[in-house]
Amino acid sequence: MKKQSKRSSKSDPLLEDTWNKNTTTYQSIAECGYESDGRSVSSADLTSTRFRLLTATSSDEQLDDDGTTTTSDEVRFILKNSLPITLTFFMEYSMTIISLFIIGHLRCASELASASLAVMTYNITGLSVIEGLASSLDTFCSQAYGAQKYSKVGLYFLRCSAMIIVASVFLIGPWWYSSIWLGYLIPEKNLLGHVQQYLRIMTAGIPGIVLFETGKRYLQAQGHFKPSTYVLVIVVPVNILLVTLFTKWFGFVGAPVGIVISQWLMALLLLTYALYFIPQTSQCWYPFTDSWFHFKRVFSNWRPMCRLAFPGLMMIEAEYLSFEVLTIMSTYFGVKAIAAQTVIANIGSLVYQIPFAMGCVVSTRIANHIGMSLPRNAKTAVKATYYVSCLVGVGNLLLIALFNKPLARMFTKDEEVIELAHSVSYILALNQLYDAFTTFGTAILRGQGRQRLGGVWNIIAYYFFAIPLSGWLAFGPLHMELIGLWLGCGAGILLLSVVFSWYIYSSSWDNIVRDFLQREAEDLEIDIESMASASTSASVFSQSENEI
Repeated sequence: MKKQSKRSSKSDPLLEDTWNKNTTTYQSIAECGYESDGRSVSSADLTSTRFRLLTATSSDEQLDDDGTTTTSDEVRFILKNSLPITLTFFMEYSMTIISLFIIGHLRCASELASASLAVMTYNITGLSVIEGLASSLDTFCSQAYGAQKYSKVGLYFLRCSAMIIVASVFLIGPWWYSSIWLGYLIPEKNLLGHVQQYLRIMTAGIPGIVLFETGKRYLQAQGHFKPSTYVLVIVVPVNILLVTLFTKWFGFVGAPVGIVISQWLMALLLLTYALYFIPQTSQCWYPFTDSWFHFKRVFSNWRPMCRLAFPGLMMIEAEYLSFEVLTIMSTYFGVKAIAAQTVIANIGSLVYQIPFAMGCVVSTRIANHIGMSLPRNAKTAVKATYYVSCLVGVGNLLLIALFNKPLARMFTKDEEVIELAHSVSYILALNQLYDAFTTFGTAILRGQGRQRLGGVWNIIAYYFFAIPLSGWLAFGPLHMELIGLWLGCGAGILLLSVVFSWYIYSSSWDNIVRDFLQREAEDLEIDIESMASASTSASVFSQSENEI
């Protein structure tokens, strides 16, 4: 069989320079006697392929045909692993929605309205923030695992978890006193007390949901997509039972209490499953309790992660808020229009879980290839992704076009609202064609580590193009109302699909691999400075003891 040529990264002089710098850096670590994040190996073992050191020697390796992948292989990988992760997102999304159904059946209408407002606020200011920041692990953990830097996978998981929990502290104040600032946005003042009560209770679940989201990505980076699904198969029925019983026993506050308990249960069961059913994941654990140096590394050098985490947050938050803006605009068309807009938005959010969940598989796969310095395989995965996006886009279009009325009846029994939603649903169905390309495009950008690009363009497309166009179509001379709102939104999504596709098509894969190597080099430099500082402190302490 004919062997593939040497890696393209080697032919780039700048990349070769990065390889050489990493070689020097690792040699410096070896001289300091650093022992691979607590692994029981000597410093000499650091140059073995087990830790995938990016040296000039490793760049000379040749890959035979078995080291390459094909488009059909990548399509099979994406489809095979998408089902469990899609079920995970559906079940996780359903947990807060189920609480609304239960409150609606067991409590009064005003409490249902309060819970709906609280869930919306939680999703926009809480869950989307956590998911957006955690999306940085799609890049960091997956690339580190592809590079066989196994303990780095655990280090990035711990860093991101700590970073999100620290960032979440800034959510507690706004949630704890939400009645004050929501009073400027919501005219129904009688609802605000219950909204604030709901959000205050939900603050107790923040660490649980953070650890579940980051733990899920920690396992996905290693190719384990099913554990989170197994966990939610257990937790969702428990959540329904807890919310039902607590709402009967304690009233309105029972629902958020049941959700908080379920969120902690999700994190604990995921940890238990990883420990006892997939013990091989322990190879990626970072032993942060072994020494002060290991512990300190978790809370240092957050800047590279922040560079990807906050643009990832922008990507998700921009889309969340844009749909809420459409809902606010729909209030000018009457009560029925508001109800129809709510139905359409919920159907759109439900269907959106499919490409978004599958995108997690895509970003993990592409990042793995980049971590292994195999840009050719990454490009093949991108090609496969576009085939899958065509399939998903057409599938979602047909789903909404054919079953929009049954889907609408999940949310309302008002036939007038159902008919109004039906008239708009064909626009929503058409949007699915290019929304699939947009969603998978953002996944590819996450795998490449280019979240900033996606974040900036999401803001431009939604807030400088789609929403103004929606307003003009809905309120302007055409008076298209709800149809105009969704046509404008769809135009923004179409713009994003074209822009993201162009950026992906023109990607410089050598630069993407170089950026990965540069992030690793920066982290290593921090390690060396820390070790040098620790060594100096130890020398001073030893000298003082001798003088005494």
